Amino acid sequence: MYVIKKEKSLESAGVFSKALHFDVGVLYEYEYSTSMAVAPISVDFGDVPLTTAEAVIQVHSLWNPQNQEEQLLHIKIQDLKLTPSSSDTTKPLPVDEKTGGFAHIKDAFIVHIHSGKILRVFDTSKDNTVSLNFKRGLASLFQIQTSSGVMMEDDATGRCQVQYQTLKDEIIKVKDYESCEKSITDITFSDQIWRISSAGSSKTVFTMEGRHIKSVTLKEFRSVVLDEQTTVGIHISSRQLLRLLSTKSGDNKEAQGELQEVLFSFKGSHVNYTIHAIPAVRQSALSGYPVSSILDHLTANGTNISQLTTTKAFLQLSESLCTMEKNDILNILKKSDKKMLPILIDAAAAASTPAALDAIVSYIDIADPKTVPLLEKFLYACAFSSQPSPHLISVISHVLSVSRQTHEIALIVLGTVIRKMCSANMCNLQEVEDAKKLILKGLSASKEETEIKSHLLALKSALLPETVPVLLQYIDQSKSLSSIVLSALRKLPSQHITKEVKEHVREIFAQKKKSFSAPVRVAAAQLLLTQDPLHTDVREVILRIAKEKPEVSKFLTAKIMSMLQSENPARNIILNVLKDSKLNNYFHLGRVGCSSSYTGLIAETKDTITSYDFDFLFSETGALKQSNSHFSTQSRAGSLHSLQVSLELAGFDSLFGTEPAEEAEEEELMAGMSAMFLGVQIQPIVFFQGYGDLMSKYFSAAEGPMNILSGNILVLKQRPSLILQSGLQTHVFFHGGLSVNVSADLEFSLFGQEAKSSVNNEFSIAVSARVEVEIPHMSTTAETVADMNSSIGFVTTVNFSDTPMQYCLQLIREPLLYRERTSTQVTTQNRRKTAQQRRRKWTIPGEETALHRDNSKMCRHLI
Repeated sequence: MYVIKKEKSLESAGVFSKALHFDVGVLYEYEYSTSMAVAPISVDFGDVPLTTAEAVIQVHSLWNPQNQEEQLLHIKIQDLKLTPSSSDTTKPLPVDEKTGGFAHIKDAFIVHIHSGKILRVFDTSKDNTVSLNFKRGLASLFQIQTSSGVMMEDDATGRCQVQYQTLKDEIIKVKDYESCEKSITDITFSDQIWRISSAGSSKTVFTMEGRHIKSVTLKEFRSVVLDEQTTVGIHISSRQLLRLLSTKSGDNKEAQGELQEVLFSFKGSHVNYTIHAIPAVRQSALSGYPVSSILDHLTANGTNISQLTTTKAFLQLSESLCTMEKNDILNILKKSDKKMLPILIDAAAAASTPAALDAIVSYIDIADPKTVPLLEKFLYACAFSSQPSPHLISVISHVLSVSRQTHEIALIVLGTVIRKMCSANMCNLQEVEDAKKLILKGLSASKEETEIKSHLLALKSALLPETVPVLLQYIDQSKSLSSIVLSALRKLPSQHITKEVKEHVREIFAQKKKSFSAPVRVAAAQLLLTQDPLHTDVREVILRIAKEKPEVSKFLTAKIMSMLQSENPARNIILNVLKDSKLNNYFHLGRVGCSSSYTGLIAETKDTITSYDFDFLFSETGALKQSNSHFSTQSRAGSLHSLQVSLELAGFDSLFGTEPAEEAEEEELMAGMSAMFLGVQIQPIVFFQGYGDLMSKYFSAAEGPMNILSGNILVLKQRPSLILQSGLQTHVFFHGGLSVNVSADLEFSLFGQEAKSSVNNEFSIAVSARVEVEIPHMSTTAETVADMNSSIGFVTTVNFSDTPMQYCLQLIREPLLYRERTSTQVTTQNRRKTAQQRRRKWTIPGEETALHRDNSKMCRHLI
């Protein structure tokens, strides 16, 4: 990688090149070649073929005023030939006017240069992007400055920052593509779960002979990789060489007159273009399969979510459905086996075209209660869509107006799609505005708490800063509503947590106007500690530790200690507050209780860090009231909230024969769970509510774990297009899918006084990175394909028989099998040749993570 050093800007210094000049009446003949190699990111360029184009270039001055700072250059490409590989015995393939893609390549073009900078390119080609870009790449080699320094410069790849260094007979130009305003043209969908990154640099060496270019050598390196797994990606090596062959006098006459007159004289036959190359839009040439073939393959192999065949078939289906009409998709749904409907629904939502969405809605009779499972499946698939659109909002709004059975899920999904639309700068679209009004109007009209709760969950999913005043209207109402509002506020950027918001939160924590349950007060304290924390608030939370009941004070102490061990924004403020010896002592912070808070690492690779946060709050009599488990992954692209599970229990003090606390006297026996997966809120579930419901389910036949989420999700779909210095274009396609099955279970032993909750996540992932280069007579394709599958389970066991209560946390990961395949293929005159192929795989052993020392001791005691 070439590095640009900061030096005095050439533009600010007003220094321009006076070296580059083409004499009047002289024909300059150059030998020109450009070569390129593409490969999977883990494969060396020496292991893949090199594609080379060679030509003879003739240049002469067409117009040159008195000051010689400005010139029009007449450039003609002759004898263009293509060679598939430097080690191939195939003879060079000539390119003529009939060669597809390079039509008009031999037509002369004109370059307008002023003070060493290319201002415009004039060409006869009006409709051949490939030929014109090739000429732009060639013209860029004649752009040069003679004084050392840093400046912005335009060439075939765009507008970038470059550094010039002048030596005795050489001028060196270095460019870092990260400085470019737009060096990669990307067809990107707005809410990608995974991200890609591009990097690149180039170095150009000009050898001068007086005021003329003797030779130019340019070397360029580009790469595009998956942030979460950098062995999945591609890289490109490109080289341009220009060498002076001869100079000779000719009959080339310079035009006379002013520049505008000269330009006007050939305006009819030439079109004015910028030096920037324009990407040629095309569909990636993926090896697709007919939908019927994909479904037949699934029928033979099964549609188990944990199988990679399901994930790969889902990706193929989503691509196929993208190009199909509504009636064609509808016919497929009608003819398919019922077992294939879930994956077809996932694929249609991933395709997210109006035809695919409308076909699903037409197929499902959304007013029929019997179709609720399929409709719920479709709604969740829409929530995970990486291509939100006004049409998608219209479809969900239509479902809301027709189906009452899926009303809460549809509201949550509508809020999620609104958030994605707003993050893609589409918040002001009329469809989005109408969807916002629909949620707010429904909230204001709601009378029952269940209805209010559904609409608040929709606002939580939407994360709209303008709805903060609305949320505050419900912040001090019932326990469940307050919890939703506080959770929503914690997810907003800190700049939207105003003084008014913090005042409401302080009142809840301090119980100034009314009493609140411990979980709500703890949530309020965590918001004060995490959202732009103030010294006074942090001090007040720590100060109140000694005044709280044992379990709340133990939880707050554990949370403070956990934050001190992380990079939390409040860390420095906490350290500052704890300089006060009245607060930082054993009497104040040495609290005894069952409640706790833990933070730690699950796994760390060179690309990602996966961590966990566990919070447990118990009642004063030792019954578990609430547990929160949060798993997140940090990569170069940022933080990904993988899974968040909240378990809420109430009324268990009296169930196990303990004396209930005052706040628990009127609590109904209940157990429920709320989850978020990849940032999408899942409809909360209730395991049981009331003693009668518990007994009914306790003595009934076990039905096994409850399914929270099962389906296929498009986590990555991007088609970046890279323009190289030579003007040649590469098409890159990243595609990734996730098949997941998340289930939860809650078991009670009334006689053993033990409760066990478990969350299990089975998953399989398939991702590919592919680069394609197509030029006349030949094409090169390099690809990396990776896949993996495993399962992760989180089990919490709580024993109520002893005092203090014992609990054990188990994070169990099954062995993970990772497979990776790389290949490079070259097609020359319709004959395909595999130039490189490699497979590798490894297994990461399964393990039970210890989490922390105290937990290990308790697990040995209970299990």
